[in-house]
Amino acid sequence: MLVRFLAVVVLVWIVLLPPLFTDGACTREFDVESARLQSELASYRTPEMARAYWNSRDTKYMYLAPDQCRKSRPRYVDRCAGGPIVIGYVPVKNTVCRIYRDDEVRVQLHYDDRGRLDRVQTDMNPFRSLPIPFLDYTIYWAR
Repeated sequence: MLVRFLAVVVLVWIVLLPPLFTDGACTREFDVESARLQSELASYRTPEMARAYWNSRDTKYMYLAPDQCRKSRPRYVDRCAGGPIVIGYVPVKNTVCRIYRDDEVRVQLHYDDRGRLDRVQTDMNPFRSLPIPFLDYTIYWAR
């Protein structure tokens, strides 16, 4: 009985341990994608260019026309733009980050009614933290 209990404790410990030792890898991966998008801004100035951009990166994306967005807006889109929205789904490479935090970085490219880039928004599920009172120490989960 004690062996089974210890086996369960060890198994739970092994499952919970990896996200504590990412050393900021998940956040770095998100930051690298954000920096890449900033440096390649000229590649997706119009919705047509954005579609070509995601195709060239061999990345999954979704094109939302304004009326399509108003009818069935995805939950992670704050508001519909005056023009189309192109949402790219960049897969996360780090296995621990993919399992414990998020499996993709969502990139929303909002265009105005003339097809000009209006706003770029990058999203990834946030990491969690547990501040330890009286020790002035914080434990980060899948940072």
